[in-house]
Parts: sequence; structure tokens; C-alpha cells
Amino acid sequence: MRIAFITSEYSGLPNSGGIGSYFQHAARCLANAGQEIEVFTSGFPSQLQSEKGIDFHQLGESSSPNFAVHAAEAFLSRHRKAPFDILESAELNAEGLYAARAVPEIANVVRIHSPSIILNRYLDLPPTSWQKLFRSLQQTRIAVGAWRRGLPIPPIHLGTHVPIWFPNRETEERETAASADLVLVMNEEMRRFIRIYWWIKDEAILQVPNPIQLSANGTSYSGMPNSDPKLGFIGRLEPRKGVLELAHALKQILPHYPEWSVVFAGRSVPSCLSGVDVGKMARELLKSFGARVQFPGFIPPDQINSLLLGLDLCVFPSLWESFHYAVLEAMIAGRTIVATRTGAVAEMLDQGKAGLLVDPGNVRQLANALDSLMVNPERRRQLGEAAQKRAISKYNESAIIPAILDAYRLAIERRDRRVHNKSSAVVTAS
Repeated sequence: MRIAFITSEYSGLPNSGGIGSYFQHAARCLANAGQEIEVFTSGFPSQLQSEKGIDFHQLGESSSPNFAVHAAEAFLSRHRKAPFDILESAELNAEGLYAARAVPEIANVVRIHSPSIILNRYLDLPPTSWQKLFRSLQQTRIAVGAWRRGLPIPPIHLGTHVPIWFPNRETEERETAASADLVLVMNEEMRRFIRIYWWIKDEAILQVPNPIQLSANGTSYSGMPNSDPKLGFIGRLEPRKGVLELAHALKQILPHYPEWSVVFAGRSVPSCLSGVDVGKMARELLKSFGARVQFPGFIPPDQINSLLLGLDLCVFPSLWESFHYAVLEAMIAGRTIVATRTGAVAEMLDQGKAGLLVDPGNVRQLANALDSLMVNPERRRQLGEAAQKRAISKYNESAIIPAILDAYRLAIERRDRRVHNKSSAVVTAS
């Protein structure tokens, strides 16, 4: 089977995130299963090394919609020379929409990761009460001035910023999913969202977890405690990842555990709305602990395993996630995990049997969960073992890749019916 992936994100590229991790693991796992994979992605040829069974087409442009246009052109050129059986893309920014329009006879698969309408809710910190009051007073003054001059009165928004929402992008993301032969989701929450808000029929949706290439991560890590216990966060330092909630929780409990140190591993990403630097704010909140709290910045993917090996406790306090690859990597490493109930995370951690779960944004729950594990090494060991066992049995490529290939075959069957019905309609009309 010849499979084309269209994605501006791919693990190893500067703009890559969870979507990039998915496409890397899926590409490698499918190539190991004997499939032919071509990836149309952003960046430049020197940024991704060729891999067995995977051809990369790096198009440079990564912004929307330019990337989608360039990807469609490159995809169409390759498809004419060696036809693909499957086109898969993510819904975010509708990056595969133009390619699917250019080749309507292709079996089109769309995997739902994080629609913009959800993701944009977490781009910035929520405004404080003072900021809301100040903003509303400013807008009231403007409204009164407009009323006195007989001008239209503008609406008053109780917030520091107007949320970014692009109706055209939302429409295109929905169209990308609605026009696909098969829509893949990784958790029940996303299935519910696209049924209710995007009006996608349930029979068009199939739930298949994301795969992970175990050989790339290793599974031999021990869950035994280190002599100098360390707690770690791995991910971008941005509002959506719950960085400030973690900083507030640590400020409460670290004074009781002077033997513990903390690492925030990831690059700081200032908000695109207000420019707030969450990493800087977390450093300020925890500066009284000195060298016990470290911010090493971006960690290359090939060094994540070494970092995990030195951690006794991993915490992932995201306000929103769809499928958290960092959680899965920590599970494979046998680490003890505290994470929030969001997206597929609760399912990944077996509803709390393979790691502790807390509500997103709840600092008290987060502090209590960390406190209960920092004082109990035996409980940490038990949870680490359970996490590793679950990751290896449920998310390894031998368990998931057959399900993905079955999904592709179903998409091809639906494509065949779609093309046949369209041909029949044309014949009848003539």
C-alpha cells in the first residue's frame, strides 16, 4: 500500500508538536510493516534524514494556507508518477484539503488531533478580575462616547483580549473532515465533538489509538527510585500545558521536600495574543528554590529517554490535550505519572490505575497528588510498573498498526463506492 502523509509538523522540525510525533511514529511503524510512505512536510531537506521505507518531500513553507497549496502541488506531481492508495492528513489548518480536492479519486483519511476552535481557547492566560474590570471600564467609556455622538454602540467584551477565531479556517477544518472517506479519532471526546459541532455521521468515524515505535524508546528502564529524587515536566512552556498551575502547586509542597529537585524541560513559547512568557512567570514563582528548580530549555527528541531515566516522578498538568505522546513516552520508561483528565490521557493511564489523574486547572488536586507520591516510593514503583505494562501491551505497533491498515482498507472500500455512485449518477443523468 502506498500512503501519503501531508503535515507541516514532523518530529525533528522546529514547529513540531504532538501531531509531528504522531506522523513520525505512524510513518516508521507502517514502513516497518512493509508499506510505502511518502511524507509531504515543511522545512528544508537538511532538517530530516532519509529513513528506510520513508521518502520526505520538504516544502519549506509552514504557514497556513500556503503550506496546504504547496503540499497539494507536490502531492499531485508525485501521484501522477506513482499513484497513492491513501492520503492521510490532520484536520488542524486543513492542510490536506487542497490535495484531496486535486485528486478526488484518492482514499482520503483525516485524523482528528486538535481543532483550532478548541486549541485557541488555551492560547493565553485567563484575564484576572482587575484586568476584566479595567477592560470593561475602557470599553464602557468608548460606548458612552459613541452614544453621545449618535454612532453605533460597540459591544463590550469582558476580557483582556478578543480570542483569535478565523471562521474560514474553522469552515475548512470541518470540510476536511466532512469530505473524508474515513475520519479517525483517538478518544471518545473527539468523536463526540465532531458529531455535535461538525455534524459528522457516527458511521464515518472510527476510533483508533495513536501508535508508538517501542524500539525507538526502549523499554528497559527501572522504576526504582534515584538517590536524589527528581520531578520533571516535559513539554512546551505555554498556558495550555498547565505550567503555571504546576508552578503554584510546587510552591506549596517543595518546602516540605528539600531532597527533591525539579526540571521544566521544554522551550518557552510566549503567547501569540498578549506576549505573556509563561516560562518566565514560572521561574519567577519558583526563584526562591534556587538551583533546585531548573529550566534547561528545549530537549532534542533523541535525549528525552535519558532525561526520563533520571526522573522519579513525571507531571503533565495540561489544560487540554488530545493524545499526549510525552505521557506515553514516560509510561514506556516506567515512570510514575501525574496527569490531568483531558483527551485520551485518562484512557492511556487506565482511568488512574497506571498513574494519578487530577482535574485540569485544579492546583489543590495537583499538589495533593504530587505530595502523596513524593512521600511514598513504593507507590511510585507500583504505578511505574503498571504504566509500562499498559503502554507496551496497548500502544505498541504490533497492536495498533493492523487496526490502522484495516482502517485504510475500509477507506478504500468507501472510496470505491463513492466513485462508483458518482459514475452511476453521471450515466443516469446523461
